[in-house]
Amino acid sequence: MRKLLFSAVAVAALATTSVSDASAQVIKGFYKQPYKARNNGTFDKGTGIFSVGLGAPYGYGGYRSTLPPVYVKYEMGIMDEVGIGVVGGLGMGKNRFNDDGYFATTIGALGYYHFNKFIPLQKLDVYAGLGIGVDINNRGGDGSDVSALFLYKAGVRYYFSNSFGVYIESGYDLLSVANAGITIRF
Repeated sequence: MRKLLFSAVAVAALATTSVSDASAQVIKGFYKQPYKARNNGTFDKGTGIFSVGLGAPYGYGGYRSTLPPVYVKYEMGIMDEVGIGVVGGLGMGKNRFNDDGYFATTIGALGYYHFNKFIPLQKLDVYAGLGIGVDINNRGGDGSDVSALFLYKAGVRYYFSNSFGVYIESGYDLLSVANAGITIRF
């Protein structure tokens, strides 16, 4: 057992030290720059981001999703690491105790912080957001209601090219706990 543990630690140590000198120099150079000068290139002032995605099926109370929620998002950079945006989502489902269906819509505004000044990887955009929104819910026989909600999101985008990428995020918005999709940056 000790030999196996020692071997695993040795392999992990070799794997972490086998980073090429060129990429190590890029990372060291990134952090030697003053904070204001740093930017990995994934987000800056004036960047526009449009995303479309699907959420994981979700349920609360006696209601369960029948189709994955659909999300549409737009964000605009107001500083090199800060953006403001809007999000909209639609979800449908059924009550598991009777045949009543529901149709839910969430609309909100969020402020985002992008960690592009802390992460030197040029194709990776890590972000977190906070905001407020409304949930409009039509629950068949139970009627409709509108409620205010606090929104929070954390996610990551990976860009295949300068303008196209994919994203995955998690958070709270009453439609889904996680969603993923495509992103267009302009």
